[in-house]
Amino acid sequence: MSTIRMTGLTSGLDTGSIVAALMSAQTMKKTKIENKKTKLEWKQEIWASLNTKLYNFYTDSLNKIKTQGTYKTKAATSSDSSKVTATATSSAAEGTYRVKVNSLASAQYVTSGILSGAKDSDGNIVSATSSTKLTDLVDADGNQAFTAGSQITVSSASGTRTLLITEDTTISNFVSTLSNAGLTASFDESQQRFFISSSTSGEDQSFSITLNSLTDEQQQAVSDLKASIGYSYLSTTNQAAVDKILDQLQSGEVTYDDVAEDLESYAATAAKTGVNAYYKQKYTSELQSEYFSDEDCTTVSDAGKAALIASMVSDSVTEEEATEKVEAMTDTQLASKVSSLVTTQVTAKIKENSDEISNAVTNGVSDSDADAFLQKSADDRVEAMSELAQSYNSVMSNLTAVDGGLSGLGLNTVDGKAVAEGDDDSGMVVIAASDASITFNGATLTSSTSSLTVNGLTLNIIGETEGSEITISVTKDTSAIYDTIKDFLTEYNSILEEMNDYYDASSASDYEVLTDDEKEAMSDDEIEKWENKIKSSLLRRDDTLNSLISSFRNTMSSSYTASDGKTYSLSSLGISTSTDYAEGGLLHIWGDEDDDVYADDDNVLESLLNSDPELVMEVLTGITGDLYETLQKKMQTSTLSSALTFYNDKEMDDLLEDYEDQISDWTTKLNDLEDRYYSQFTAMETALASLQSQQSALSSLLGS
Repeated sequence: MSTIRMTGLTSGLDTGSIVAALMSAQTMKKTKIENKKTKLEWKQEIWASLNTKLYNFYTDSLNKIKTQGTYKTKAATSSDSSKVTATATSSAAEGTYRVKVNSLASAQYVTSGILSGAKDSDGNIVSATSSTKLTDLVDADGNQAFTAGSQITVSSASGTRTLLITEDTTISNFVSTLSNAGLTASFDESQQRFFISSSTSGEDQSFSITLNSLTDEQQQAVSDLKASIGYSYLSTTNQAAVDKILDQLQSGEVTYDDVAEDLESYAATAAKTGVNAYYKQKYTSELQSEYFSDEDCTTVSDAGKAALIASMVSDSVTEEEATEKVEAMTDTQLASKVSSLVTTQVTAKIKENSDEISNAVTNGVSDSDADAFLQKSADDRVEAMSELAQSYNSVMSNLTAVDGGLSGLGLNTVDGKAVAEGDDDSGMVVIAASDASITFNGATLTSSTSSLTVNGLTLNIIGETEGSEITISVTKDTSAIYDTIKDFLTEYNSILEEMNDYYDASSASDYEVLTDDEKEAMSDDEIEKWENKIKSSLLRRDDTLNSLISSFRNTMSSSYTASDGKTYSLSSLGISTSTDYAEGGLLHIWGDEDDDVYADDDNVLESLLNSDPELVMEVLTGITGDLYETLQKKMQTSTLSSALTFYNDKEMDDLLEDYEDQISDWTTKLNDLEDRYYSQFTAMETALASLQSQQSALSSLLGS
């Protein structure tokens, strides 16, 4: 319950200002805590950012430079990069290798001859398009090239895919079958040619395309099996999936047991879709027969009008008003309204009879006029499908290949072999699939691609050497090692410089966190500069930061005893700090062209990498390994910090909670104090009002 505050009505005092002045000193105590909390939050943000950089340095640059494999980088050089290029791993033995390129890897390419065209509806020969039906294509003599009931079979490394030719099968369907077999295929309408290739190179990627004639028994087997699955009720996507399964059954890639579960699932999906479509059509036919007087549903019957009127009656529309609206409609409007009503009522009837429909999906539709597939129960569907699918391979085996049967597509026999010049009347061109072959130091090696890996070398084969030899030279890649060391030192200096800047920052003791009133009097740029001044000083002389800086400097300036018994430091490798103490321990490579201080000196590191790379590796891995272990210990969990953290994050979190508790306590205390002040002033105002009332009464008595 809030205190009633009287604002000087009797005394004439500015009570609000007086209370605000009284509260000011106490509020300052809360503000100081809030400022401490804000600064601590800023300090957390700075440490979190710095911690991320330190951890990334630890896991990336430092981890890499301390690993001996970093110093075993090899370079491979080809004497003829127009024939072979090479890259070397650290496991490649240094030396010179002799290479002959005997042949290149190739995918199988088929370019069809120019199509002879297709007959249009008037019997004229016209150019083919992607939508042209295969049964309309003609051969070179102008005769029909394909008849319904034959089958195109495509066999590739991805498996066998078939295309059963019907009256509606198009060139686009043929291209899709090729694609489904894992081939790259297109029909160029402007060139009237097919362009077909295997997706990758290598002898094992060859493919074949044949035309097979199906017997009446085989055509019936295809039709019956699809009908038993409910193929016509499936979506296009599901039909494509079933086609793939049937192809696998036909070729023997799978047995029925392998695909039974999938086929049963598709059959169940088809049954559900088909039964729902059956009932939708049934209810629609029943209502249309009742609501319309003709089969075209253009003349509405009296029953249809009555149903429409009934659907329009509501709390705001009477039956009489609905009747008037219906009578005012034209025949076209009336037919349209009743058609919409039929759709609505069919949806309602399907929902109302959902149990009957679900039962029909399981036990079959009890209507002899319904499709045979829909009349079967779920068990009967599975049994029929199982029987047909299990015999499918045997029925579909021994297909008869039709010689030259693909001429309508500009193709002849496609069996993975190149067509010898002049041997193909169709104009088709075939480049056979082949492996790359090289002679490597006298041994013949093959690869299905243009890339071949041997003895730590990766050879990229570009062209045949025509019997001559080229050489591949493998040497230690000192320039790559040098660049790795340089990148590490750049990262090291960047982090050390940032830590130095925070630790040696100027004091900001005269700067406090801005209040809202102070911010209103300043521009955004002024506010940012003010706050950045405070933030930049928050890690000034920080003990944790000092410990990290010392670890960096002390470890990297330490010495290491190598296997030769001698003691070395980074300066022995031509790496040292400058004479400028203000740099704070940043490291330089003597003679490095990018170093403004030491660019003119001799590059000792580069010379040692060429003359004694093992020594460089030993010293650097030893010293940086010590720094790695030191940072690892500093990231261990403790009562003050979490794992993988270089600063006291737990301690800061606890302190933040303490500040929040103090601020909450002060908020309550200040509210209570303000209420007490106002209560006191209210009591004073009440007393003054009472006194005035008494004086007025007394004056009135005396005056009378």
